[in-house]
Amino acid sequence: MNQNQNPRTSKGFTLIELLVVMGIIALLLAILLPALNKARATTRRVKDQTQVQQLHKGFLVLSLDNNGAFPTPGLKNRFGTVPGRGAEDQTKNDHGALYSVCVMENAFDPQILVSPSEVSPNVLSMANYNYQAKNVAQDIWWDSNLKADLTALSHVSYGTHLLGGTRKAREWKDTKNSRYAVVGNRGVQNGDLTDAIYNASRTLGIHGNDKSWEGGIVWNDNHVTYEEGFTPVSHQPARVNNANIDDNIFKADEGDTGGDAFLTVCRGVTGGGTSYTYNITWD
Repeated sequence: MNQNQNPRTSKGFTLIELLVVMGIIALLLAILLPALNKARATTRRVKDQTQVQQLHKGFLVLSLDNNGAFPTPGLKNRFGTVPGRGAEDQTKNDHGALYSVCVMENAFDPQILVSPSEVSPNVLSMANYNYQAKNVAQDIWWDSNLKADLTALSHVSYGTHLLGGTRKAREWKDTKNSRYAVVGNRGVQNGDLTDAIYNASRTLGIHGNDKSWEGGIVWNDNHVTYEEGFTPVSHQPARVNNANIDDNIFKADEGDTGGDAFLTVCRGVTGGGTSYTYNITWD
């Protein structure tokens, strides 16, 4: 053995060296984590916008066989028992039925109905859609287990054009209107900006920072925009009391018979004749 070598000398790190390394790692994480979180949020946002755009593309594909009209449950399951005949049954025009019709017709898969940024425990992807439920002879056209009810169970994340009133007649079809919103991330109840309603809404956490709503909106020419408010500048104005107003896309500015855009999650429709009530859910 070399007499000048100390056999007790350690070749490991000292405590101070370990603490320095740990400090450097912690500093790097503090620098990198915000960037990584932002990258993840951007990825979810892009995926979300792709999904809502695909929903609208599904409507467009199905409209090709229906003179340009988008899929409408009440025109599938009409009044009467003869398939394809009879008046439209508007009580069938809720959003669970709408999306179930589209899934049954293979316009898209049920998985894209749920946002990758979903925050509500009541919104779940439907894993076992029953494609065998359709029975034309029995006037059954979709799997009725697909629901759109934010207060209990929803297999749908997105706010969608209300299937009723003047707005349905005007825009629930392939109009290629680049200034009319059809589907997108759902919003705060009635587009209300008062603290008690706005700040309590789960929708602020979908893409925003829990303090402000942000979301993707698909327009009727199939382009997508990312919005930070309920009255997009590019949206055509609503006509109320013979005057133009900024259209709040989460508010029925003219009531249920209005012609403005109104994106909702509707769980059911009741009524008859010319008077219908749309049971809309919010969170």
